Amino acid sequence: MKWHMHYLKREDMLDIHGYLVERFGGRLGLNSLDRLIGLVVSQTQTCFGEELYPDLPAKIAALSYTFIKNRPFRAGNTATALLVALRLAHINDQTIEDIEGLSHELAAAARSERSQEQLLQWFNDHLIPGSLTIQPR
Repeated sequence: MKWHMHYLKREDMLDIHGYLVERFGGRLGLNSLDRLIGLVVSQTQTCFGEELYPDLPAKIAALSYTFIKNRPFRAGNTATALLVALRLAHINDQTIEDIEGLSHELAAAARSERSQEQLLQWFNDHLIPGSLTIQPR
């Protein structure tokens, strides 16, 4: 039986961004709805009948990197990319074991110090089976 991949919808990304702006401040709103839609469809992108991003680490790396570089929102794109990565891992029963490290990697990508390929390697090294349960403080 083939494993079924779960994907984020546009509404999921909008909700995550809205949560971040409400919780931490910043400007709510889109720079481009087309860019956001492009991010949503990138998760299932194919080329010559084959998935462009064939596994979860590749999908998360591509989505995170493209989120940061395409900047669909007016503000908070890197923080939104972080939560989008965590959420995509979670809905596929995976955990990113080093959230602080991920934050540093995404910030480096925002400064053009990391490539999508480097992010992929990082996710390959830090994505583990099982969902993370976060306890409130």
